[in-house]
Amino acid sequence: MTPVYDVAVVGSSGFLGSAIATGLERRGASVVRFTPHVPVLRSGLIDDRAGSARTVVWAAARVNPMLAAERPDLVAAERAEFLQAMSVLTAVRRPPRVVFLSSGGTVYGPPECAPFSESTPPCPVNAYGALKGELEGELAQQGLDAVAVRISNAYGPGQVPAPGQGVIAHWLSAVLKREPMTVYGDRVSTRDYVFIDDIVEAVARIHAFPGAVPSTLNVGSGVASTLNEVLAAVKAAVGRDRLEIREEPRRGTDTSHTWLDVSLAKRELGWNAQVGLSEGVARAWAWLQTR
Repeated sequence: MTPVYDVAVVGSSGFLGSAIATGLERRGASVVRFTPHVPVLRSGLIDDRAGSARTVVWAAARVNPMLAAERPDLVAAERAEFLQAMSVLTAVRRPPRVVFLSSGGTVYGPPECAPFSESTPPCPVNAYGALKGELEGELAQQGLDAVAVRISNAYGPGQVPAPGQGVIAHWLSAVLKREPMTVYGDRVSTRDYVFIDDIVEAVARIHAFPGAVPSTLNVGSGVASTLNEVLAAVKAAVGRDRLEIREEPRRGTDTSHTWLDVSLAKRELGWNAQVGLSEGVARAWAWLQTR
């Protein structure tokens, strides 16, 4: 007999997927983890196992903003895998709720329209945002009980530096190694930084929600923080007044300003971010020192 799980997390080895799987287990959910997702799809196990779950969290990703710009082959592969998986899920006897982790930091624009709400017309700032927007559209056409969760700049314990992504992880890692922190672009450019535990709580509420969930939900802190403010939080966390900084021009994949309106998630789910930037950076620094 096929076991029935509460949640299937596809892409559970990544920063977001791993934290979500662990966080849901701690809340009492039975979770099946899929990583990597390609063998799962090829073997058909997603039909037998993920298809029996109440919720499927799609956290799998082959690309980040930098790779999406440099590797169109990986973009095409991610698109194909996602579409294959969704077609399988639509065919199972009792299709699950699908939670697709999208990108609130790259699907919106231009910056003068911030704070961005779910009704703000998408205007992807790079190839990564374009891919996420395309997959959101494909998901909407499947007829599933599905929600695209547009997450802003995620950070926190468990995140390791990745090319072109995760400024807080990059800076804390540089401090730990006693290397210069690289600042790309203008220090007054803003991002909406959301702590990993807050993301997990949002997904947990979506999973447990008994009724229909909005098809798109922003998940962010609701606060626009400058790079200068992040630098101040890093200095406070590591206990140093001065840090070595290397200034570099803004990269083509970088956004200039990101700020999400999260009022819909608060209204529909009773959710809002609980961890502020200073606390979050301090907790990320404490975790990094234990590795």
